[in-house]
Amino acid sequence: MELRHLRYFVTIAEEQSFRRAADRLHVSQSPLSRQMKDLEEEMGVALFEPEGRGIKLTTAGKTFAERARSILASVDAAVDEAKGIAEGRLGTVVIGFETGTTFMGALLSLVAAFRRRTPRLGLQLLPMSSVEQWAALRQGTIAFGYGAYAPTDDVLGHLEMTRDRLGLLLSPYHRLAGLKKIRLRDLETERVLLQPRQLYPRLHADLITAAYEQGVTLHVTAEVIDLEALMALVAIGDAITFVGENISDLASQTSMTWRPVEDLHIHLSEFVTWRAKDSGTSAVRALIESAQEVRPPIKSGATARGASMRSNTRRPPKR
Repeated sequence: MELRHLRYFVTIAEEQSFRRAADRLHVSQSPLSRQMKDLEEEMGVALFEPEGRGIKLTTAGKTFAERARSILASVDAAVDEAKGIAEGRLGTVVIGFETGTTFMGALLSLVAAFRRRTPRLGLQLLPMSSVEQWAALRQGTIAFGYGAYAPTDDVLGHLEMTRDRLGLLLSPYHRLAGLKKIRLRDLETERVLLQPRQLYPRLHADLITAAYEQGVTLHVTAEVIDLEALMALVAIGDAITFVGENISDLASQTSMTWRPVEDLHIHLSEFVTWRAKDSGTSAVRALIESAQEVRPPIKSGATARGASMRSNTRRPPKR
């Protein structure tokens, strides 16, 4: 017994006529009748009986028809699933992302847009640095990356999603909040908290360099990996930190304020990355299209001075 026998049988059962079934299947009636006869002999039961000028199913035939339809539906579903996985329409897509981008960047909008395009795909988000994302992309263990740095080789494609001026996040009761203008020299006695250097090496380097050029030494007293914990310490006035301007709305909702630093010209960018050779696959193409859909206009002025150029450099961060 072969799958085609089941398909032939179900079609005959639905048409209740060998002639109409043959026309629908685009086969000759005589071979079709012979194959059904062979099927009945193989099973040892009668599946059809005459009725007027046509046929009808026997009781055994009705039961077999129900099971045959179920079998064919399962086979069709299995074939569709296999094709879907091969074409990137089904399965699970893994996205690597840098911590801190989930609340302040375009990542959530990207994921929502991707969900609308590919509702049947599973989605998994894995926290990892940009460098780790690039390695995972080359190995094929993730499909997409979202981080603060752009790759430098042709193996990986990338798109800049956001670019924001770096400024201060502080409590509205902090002494700096009362200043009309804030300059780097005003920060020299302040306790500065940052996320770990290994996650944002270029940001650390750019901040230290920008301050040094103004004759200022920043006192980074702690590195806090958890962004919520860092913001909590800032909210109670225990310290200050540096974040992009895109957090200003969130800051106002959490009893904090964002202020620019007049002589600090650093801009932060976020990038999506993917393996270039995968650009034509269904899943990666949907991710790229989703990124293009939600990508806000990139602000100009990122090359105002050396520090900002360094923060937007495409050189990979050193670990």
